[in-house]
Amino acid sequence: MTRLFLGVDGGGTRCSARLADEAGRVLGEGAAGAANARLGEAALGEIMKACRAALAAAGLPETEFARTHAGWGLAGLQQETARDFIVAHAHPFASLAIDTDAYGAWLGAFGGRDGAILILGTGVAGLAVIGGKRTPVGGWGAEIGDEGSGMAIGRMAVRKALWALEGMAPMTPLMSEVLDFFGRSGEAATTWSDTAIPADYARFAPTVLAHAERRDAMAMGILQEAARDIERIVTRLLDLGAPSIAMIGGLFPKMLPWLAPPLRPLITAPAGDAMDGGILMARQAAGGGR
Repeated sequence: MTRLFLGVDGGGTRCSARLADEAGRVLGEGAAGAANARLGEAALGEIMKACRAALAAAGLPETEFARTHAGWGLAGLQQETARDFIVAHAHPFASLAIDTDAYGAWLGAFGGRDGAILILGTGVAGLAVIGGKRTPVGGWGAEIGDEGSGMAIGRMAVRKALWALEGMAPMTPLMSEVLDFFGRSGEAATTWSDTAIPADYARFAPTVLAHAERRDAMAMGILQEAARDIERIVTRLLDLGAPSIAMIGGLFPKMLPWLAPPLRPLITAPAGDAMDGGILMARQAAGGGR
């Protein structure tokens, strides 16, 4: 029987899977919810849901997992405990290769050639691979990192809306819309934050972007702050010797105009996506090369 290859891109908001055959033809794709490895069992459930959806889209039963080689690129795998948790769980595949979402994105973007990627979505993570040497930049998670991300933009909007509620910042249309979500109650916002995950904060990012287009002063200030954080990561990746940086994630194209003009020409579209990178991981692990 011919082999199948399944590439997974597991991020903080959603998980995507792509199934391809030996010749590289895409057979089906599937999607599910948040798949950051630090979410443990919940992440595994979403990953497998996306994998099953990709097989279903190809018209194949789940028994075909037995001849499928999988490559998972997952957010959160920088943490050893999260990696150990994923490795320890049984899987139905012929083989399974796992790595960070940044590595999967780099493989898809450059096909193994020198370069750097910056994932800018719910979270943020950079990776430069020069002469085979990997150097990660950022990617330390929402609690102490993820500067410039959708999560950070959304959290900043909530924080500054509370400033506006207390008279410490202008009550602009953005501030009003964010406060309306919480019934204009700081107590309600605090209660919400007790259980909010990064994706919950990131849902405010499109609202900030929309108000910035209308020249809302607070929205523009939030994006300018986020842009400075992104520029810091971009500059470090370039200093490591990356000839270019591939932009990954739905937020990146929207933030590109906010970055300093000298940096923009060095930021390029990736040749392939992180699911392509996952398929390449699976091929390499199975002895199939590129």
